[in-house]
Amino acid sequence: MVKEIERVGIPVTQICAVVDIAGSVGASRILRGFAITCPVGNPNLSPADEKACRRRYVEKALEMLTIPGQPGHVEDLL
Repeated sequence: MVKEIERVGIPVTQICAVVDIAGSVGASRILRGFAITCPVGNPNLSPADEKACRRRYVEKALEMLTIPGQPGHVEDLL
């Protein structure tokens, strides 16, 4: 699915905790998520801190859309 979306000119960033699977299906921009059960959050944080964490994931994913995709390219949220 990701490859088909990118083939028509729409860039995609996939956020997931299991990056090997995302890479095996051809994702070209992969952002490593926190955990399988909560890829863009951390339930151990306070509500305010988790909201900030989720925002950082979205901002990083959007930033990754501005770079050319390379099959299997993985980045981490720092």
